[in-house]
Amino acid sequence: MRRRAFLGVLLAAPLLVEVPRRVFAPGGRDGEAQAQQVPTGPVAGPRRLPQLAADGPALRYGLSKYEAFQAGAVRAWVDNAVSGSVSVLGRTYPMESIPGGIEGFVGFGTQDPVGLTPVVISYVDLLGQAGSVRYDLRVLRTQWTVYYFTPGELDADDPPPDPNAPPPPPDEGPLLPGLYAMRTPRKWSGAWQAPLDGALDVTGYFGEQRSFNGGPPSGHHGGTDLGAPTGTPVRPANAGTVVLAGRYLVRGNLVVIDHGGGVLSLYGHMNELAVVTGQPVSKNQVIGYVGSTGLSSGPHLHWELSVAGVLVDGLRWLDGSQGF
Repeated sequence: MRRRAFLGVLLAAPLLVEVPRRVFAPGGRDGEAQAQQVPTGPVAGPRRLPQLAADGPALRYGLSKYEAFQAGAVRAWVDNAVSGSVSVLGRTYPMESIPGGIEGFVGFGTQDPVGLTPVVISYVDLLGQAGSVRYDLRVLRTQWTVYYFTPGELDADDPPPDPNAPPPPPDEGPLLPGLYAMRTPRKWSGAWQAPLDGALDVTGYFGEQRSFNGGPPSGHHGGTDLGAPTGTPVRPANAGTVVLAGRYLVRGNLVVIDHGGGVLSLYGHMNELAVVTGQPVSKNQVIGYVGSTGLSSGPHLHWELSVAGVLVDGLRWLDGSQGF
């Protein structure tokens, strides 16, 4: 049977092979509803700090957007504050210190409920006084792509296992939740970039579902698959520190980068790695080369992005549609 050219990683679904090739167009996927601005709650307004002159620092706060698609993200910020957190849907995201104030990023999962939901920013200002502000943010439904497997497409044609083969590499699955939950100061700056140069050949969108023999679509692809020839250089989506680099069972040769502020990214199935654990990396640095290691049937890059443990769509971080 002819092999398809990629294998991605699913959330709560089996590991499967290639879907038809598509080219990424900034601004979202075919079939998505157009986002409508919902400016509810106080809108990034100033509040003068008490006990200061009228021309003293103003407390300003806001969200980068008042709506977010499932698998999207928003940025929360407070000027002239020293600490804080953002809470939504029962999850709390610590905010990080930046020049002039604090910021935090909120990720929305594939299963988060659609509709209005409160977002509460809690903060401590320059005088040590605590406060909070609430916004009603609208979560918008994402129209997930679906790949339909036909009868016979999944017929096994692999040879029987070799009893003398070396033991398989370790499974990275148990390691990733702990890494994705880590919190360190922000290391990145500027715009986010695609990990491969040139036009992106998307062979599997984030969140894509699969249907087997006419059954209902299920599962959600946990990253974005980018087709490219073996040996194509891979660069990080932004600066950070390598927190895991090695060969693992599913994603093969992989690199996980901590960008700080609860944002981490993963690059899998690489043919060769060019960095080691603990190494700081810049946006322009090559971290590895496209390959087909691990559970993969053709050369491609599997790219994941996590915000405080919530996997989100990396493509949405490239076109400014999330307001940052």
